Amino acid sequence: MSELSKQAGILSLSEFFRFFIKTLIGIALARLLSPADLGTYRQLFLIYTTLSAVLLLGIPQSLLYFLPKAKTSDEQFRIIRRTLFLITLLSVGCAAGMYLFRGIVAEKFNNPQLLRLMPLFALYPLCMFCTQIFSSILLGLKEAVKAATFTVFAIFSDLVLILGTAVLTRNLYYIVLGVLAAAFIQLSYALYRLYRLQALNQKLELAGLHSQLSYALPLGLASLVGMLSIQLDKIMVSGFFSPEQFAVFSVGAMELPLIGILANSVNAVILPSLSSSSKSESGQLYSAAVRKNALIIFPLAMLFYLLAEPLMVFLYGIAYSEAADYFKIYLLALPLRVATYGIIFQALGKTKIILLNSSFALLANAILNYFLIRKMGMQGAALATVLVTWLSVTVYLIIMKSVLKLKLKAFFPWPKLGKTLLVTLICGLLAYPLANTGSVPIIKLILGSAFFFLTFLIIGKLTGVILDYDLQLVFGFLKDGLKRIKK
Repeated sequence: MSELSKQAGILSLSEFFRFFIKTLIGIALARLLSPADLGTYRQLFLIYTTLSAVLLLGIPQSLLYFLPKAKTSDEQFRIIRRTLFLITLLSVGCAAGMYLFRGIVAEKFNNPQLLRLMPLFALYPLCMFCTQIFSSILLGLKEAVKAATFTVFAIFSDLVLILGTAVLTRNLYYIVLGVLAAAFIQLSYALYRLYRLQALNQKLELAGLHSQLSYALPLGLASLVGMLSIQLDKIMVSGFFSPEQFAVFSVGAMELPLIGILANSVNAVILPSLSSSSKSESGQLYSAAVRKNALIIFPLAMLFYLLAEPLMVFLYGIAYSEAADYFKIYLLALPLRVATYGIIFQALGKTKIILLNSSFALLANAILNYFLIRKMGMQGAALATVLVTWLSVTVYLIIMKSVLKLKLKAFFPWPKLGKTLLVTLICGLLAYPLANTGSVPIIKLILGSAFFFLTFLIIGKLTGVILDYDLQLVFGFLKDGLKRIKK
């Protein structure tokens, strides 16, 4: 197993753990809180993620580009210090924005509870901005294992303090206090590790900040419009519907986060390598990552589509059964997630292309959301996001081929992807009867999942979609993970 594969695997496992715990917390909150309170809780994080996208300016991503290029540890530490200084200022700006505009947001979201909770929640970015940078620092230093360790620590603190507070109080105000306590603990850990690394022990130097911002700003603006494009459906649903309705929509309106975790974990590891490799080497690295992603993404997308309704009822309760309709729509975008298309342009320093495409996607999403919500309700919001996602990826591929003069077949193993998709569809058709057997959700989930994965493993192995190398890779990840747990 190559070192890059090990790093990507370790990072993926840690992020899967994060997803599992976050999902567990979300399920518990849905069971413990009223739909109105759950909607308010999710709106708080919607506000934070939107503002953080506005203010972070692509700075975390820039570290994945500049830190690997630094020739000495002293140069790396200078980059870290000036980045932390800038991020601290931006976190204060985010906190101030949440406090000052609380009244406007509460009115637009039709939710008076936000007026009371946003002043308290404004403390959250003061902790999380620096924490987010710490993860990017570790990845930029090619310390994937340490990044994974921090991820596990962070999510464990969330589990104990957020879920613990929810179980004990069932009160949204105290749950927000638990969120803040977990964030403060994570910040303290990050600052302690940076101090031990001796990254903070020298004076601040702002030299080089201009070049870093020149790279980061287009990427940051692209992240901003990209985030707005992703969150636009939720923002508009919050404006058109009640917090209770938003809660149901938000449960289903997700593009299966674990899929994005897989792609982002792989890409976070290979970006530093892509930045310093030739086009041919970059193509090989990227193509290999895409094929591996497809082996997981395609079958999981099909399985969750088949089991959407029993899954929502089993996890969140009958009150959230309607969420399955929105969930199925979002799953239609998953075949595209075998790759993160902007990473090619990041590696080549062409971040303005990402900005232009993201801006186009945001505009298209805003127009489609407005008309489809008025015509179809909340299903229209989900459909608009999916359609724009397909359009944006198409534009990326056209630019890669015509502008960058890249051969797409060097980066995307089309025959292998098509073969994997075909096997997935066949397995889905075979598993469909079992996925609809009986009326008890857990029975549908067990029978459908077991049969689907067994069928995919057999047919995939017989057709050559699943290679011996893939199985060795999985067993290697598991073996390595067990060793680390024992330690």
